[in-house]
Amino acid sequence: MFEFVLGYTAGQRTATRAAALARDAAAADGTIHSNRIEDLNERIDEMAIIMRAIWSLLEEQGMTTEQLVAKIEELDHMDGNPDGRMRRGPVDCPQCDSKVAPGLKKCQYCGAEVQPLDDHPLGQL
Repeated sequence: MFEFVLGYTAGQRTATRAAALARDAAAADGTIHSNRIEDLNERIDEMAIIMRAIWSLLEEQGMTTEQLVAKIEELDHMDGNPDGRMRRGPVDCPQCDSKVAPGLKKCQYCGAEVQPLDDHPLGQL
């Protein structure tokens, strides 16, 4: 009986420690997600400033809102899906001709370096 009580007590302590570790892990995970959200918000704020600066420069050069809207619609249609997003499709591997998923720098089959389709300086935004 004494061994049972000792085992039960040790098990309770272990369960308590495991629960505390799980709570700590969940809190740390929440912190990581909060940090990522803050980083994304900062990037969005930076991009908003950049966009306002670009639009101000274009307006100074005589561009109109109608021209801006037309260009936005043109770019939106470039991926074949006018949904307000620019989706990148797969890239052909220069070595083995397999399709390489967007965002990968190397072919997942042969390891060859691939170049993104869009070499524009803002293409990776």
